[in-house]
Amino acid sequence: MIHENILAAVGETPIVALDKLCARHNIDGRILAKIEFLSPGFSKKDRIAKYMIECAEKSGRLKPGQTVIEATSGNTGIALAMVCAVRGYPFVAVMSDGNSIERIKMMENFGATVDLVPRTGKPGQVSGEDLKRVAARFDILADELGAFRVGQFTNAENLDTHHIHTANEIIRDAGDFDAFCDFVGTGGTFEGVAKRLREHNPNIKCLRVMPAQKTHSIQGGGYFHDVPFKCDTRCDGEIAVECRDGAYWRRELATICGIAGGLSTGANLAAAVQWLRENPGKTIVMLVNDSYLNYLSTHTHS
Repeated sequence: MIHENILAAVGETPIVALDKLCARHNIDGRILAKIEFLSPGFSKKDRIAKYMIECAEKSGRLKPGQTVIEATSGNTGIALAMVCAVRGYPFVAVMSDGNSIERIKMMENFGATVDLVPRTGKPGQVSGEDLKRVAARFDILADELGAFRVGQFTNAENLDTHHIHTANEIIRDAGDFDAFCDFVGTGGTFEGVAKRLREHNPNIKCLRVMPAQKTHSIQGGGYFHDVPFKCDTRCDGEIAVECRDGAYWRRELATICGIAGGLSTGANLAAAVQWLRENPGKTIVMLVNDSYLNYLSTHTHS
């Protein structure tokens, strides 16, 4: 098959069974991992970037040649930079300088402009206050540039693409399973997938993954603010993960299964293991949200 452009390769990521890891750690149950870093922008955010831009074009909200702008912790920015490069839009990403340098370089590689907002906390950590600063800078720049605001935190198309695509891929490929978990940033992935799983089989447990601490090193989410797409009727509980546990299981995933996921992936795996310890014999699906290549410069590499 020959694709018209790289955007046609977004999605349709494989599911890999982590049976070797479960056997090594005497885990009674099965973990199925959907490898989202095999999308061309190396994260699950490729899906929403493509879909939101396509929808904006079709509706006329995005004009030819108009600048696109987004507030991001990195992965959505990378995905939008890739999509905008293909579709012919200038792209500006507004982000805290507490995020990893690899994400900045990836966006710039696609021709994006990255506007960095000084952080208030420690290196490698982004707080709720940092997000407020990013939001304020985003509003100023968007007005100055007359830019199209993507708005991943409030744009329902974020949720829709996971409801339409990600969840149906899981249902098609995973077979029978008992639970789904995902680390929450905007909440779009979790809510979109959970909504579809509820329609498919209401008995599947849908579990949000959150960091245990307010100050943490898991970039891309868990800022202890209200999740924009939060719908408690689609959530069967939250699993709090210690940063050290996420780092440990991220490393185990790489060294045992050869899957180099990022920081939120470690949190997902820690949560999946915790759930199976409490629910032996079950099967849980998780996402490998992005690649560890985005975090090589951080202090959380152990």
